[in-house]
Amino acid sequence: MTEGLTDDRRAAWKAIAIFMALMLALSAVFDTLMAQRGGMSLLLVSGIMWSPGIAALLTCLILKRPIASLPWRWGEWRWNWLAWALPIGYGLVMYVPVWGLGLGGSGFPNAETLADFSSQIVSGETNIAAVVFCVVLMGTLGVVASAARALGEEIGWRGFLVWEMRKVMPFWAVGLLSGLIWAVWHWPGILFTDYNAGTGNFTLQMVLFTLSIVPMGIVYAYLAFRSNSLWPAVILHASHNLFLQRIFTPLTVEGEGTHMYIDEFGILLPIVSVVLAAYFYWRARRDGIA
Repeated sequence: MTEGLTDDRRAAWKAIAIFMALMLALSAVFDTLMAQRGGMSLLLVSGIMWSPGIAALLTCLILKRPIASLPWRWGEWRWNWLAWALPIGYGLVMYVPVWGLGLGGSGFPNAETLADFSSQIVSGETNIAAVVFCVVLMGTLGVVASAARALGEEIGWRGFLVWEMRKVMPFWAVGLLSGLIWAVWHWPGILFTDYNAGTGNFTLQMVLFTLSIVPMGIVYAYLAFRSNSLWPAVILHASHNLFLQRIFTPLTVEGEGTHMYIDEFGILLPIVSVVLAAYFYWRARRDGIA
């Protein structure tokens, strides 16, 4: 029995090592291209976001594991709905105080963004009904489009990596370590491309980004294990990117210090992430996952 457990742990560490090596090698190609270019492009972003997924699929092939063994099942709808709604909830918790209190000289709404949203639906002057319809479409169909790229990451992170980690470490370590790997994977983009607030101290933004992503590893791991599916993680990832990057942040009138509070590089997301991590860790213990 002991030898069997040891063999399983050794196999898990081997799978993790192969995955990490492939993922880093593939990601380095796109990080280098974006750094040389001085910024991101949709094609290169798609490439790097699919690097973890491709690494996971290649690892399965190398280890002669069926790709069908990954958690492809859709699972219960409630976990996918929760994943979609979470960024709306914590986004409002973050942005409403910034808008209402004018933190960093911020304001709401951004007239240029309203005009842009309206122009995507109707011509002429800004039409509030068109703005609302645009936001609804972005928050639904837009999430589907965003999921095409998020899927690439999540096949790797929550479709493969966390399941191998679970064989060799406790739940809290799986969540935090997978979150740390996920955060560090973003560092080259923050420091050497335009994946940052565009102003201010990029090293500080990298630290704040890391402090927000590491705790969220617990949230993502909980959803993956509780649903026995990678899809809630895909939807949460896509919904987060859509609502924060394309709705809440663009709707914000930015002042001199706005970047210190909002989006993925400000001080509010780490606070929200820690609260969410604590809650979902409690749920994991209650549900027998931790």
